[in-house]
Amino acid sequence: MHRTSFSVKALNTAILFIAFCTIGIVICQGQEHFVVPTEEIGDLEIVDVKQLPVVDQSCGPRFGIVIANHSNRCVKDFHVTAIGSLGYALPHSPHTTVVAGEIPAKGALQVEVSLPIETLAMGNRGGLIIGMQHLTVVIDSWDEFFESNEWNNRKCFSMDSLPIEVTEAVSVETTATSIDTSTDSIGVTTTQTVPAEPAAVPATGPATTPTPSTPVTNQVAPVTAVADPLRSALDQMAPQASSDGQ
Repeated sequence: MHRTSFSVKALNTAILFIAFCTIGIVICQGQEHFVVPTEEIGDLEIVDVKQLPVVDQSCGPRFGIVIANHSNRCVKDFHVTAIGSLGYALPHSPHTTVVAGEIPAKGALQVEVSLPIETLAMGNRGGLIIGMQHLTVVIDSWDEFFESNEWNNRKCFSMDSLPIEVTEAVSVETTATSIDTSTDSIGVTTTQTVPAEPAAVPATGPATTPTPSTPVTNQVAPVTAVADPLRSALDQMAPQASSDGQ
């Protein structure tokens, strides 16, 4: 009885072993139809990282991460993580994760990431507050895409080695066109009649008939019209006023 039980167990074990081997061979042979061609395996790569001007004082440093897509298909909606640290990036290091937009096939895209303001004060060196010293960038940080090279998805940079992008002010010169609205020069001839002085009447003697006044025409040379009409009126009234006073 004991031998029979042992024989049955050994036989069952052999059957199971053969079944597992057979299933494994079938699965391995079936996977040949699911092999991804080498040219279809894409790759994301960190091409360049630079510091950008800070536009929000409530945030920390801002960086531009240039990512290249080495594949024949567009890639979109993958995650990019930037980590600030004094040395090695740790789980509690301040970090920011953003979703990248669409990168066309064989194209590139710059993703902008702003770190938390805590990165500006991460240490104390002799009473001097120091900020982050290293930046770690990880693309496809959630490992959502199968790539031919996973090693180029993570890079660490020293803050001293990162170039700073400077925004140059562009001056626009505006030329104002001046329109001359001054009055053209017009020759004006003014004719004025000046009464002659009355003849002196002797103290005694018969009255004499006064000599009729002879009108005198004063020809004025052509002058340039004065832009101020009040000034012109005063100039014309000055001779008349002096005559009335006499």
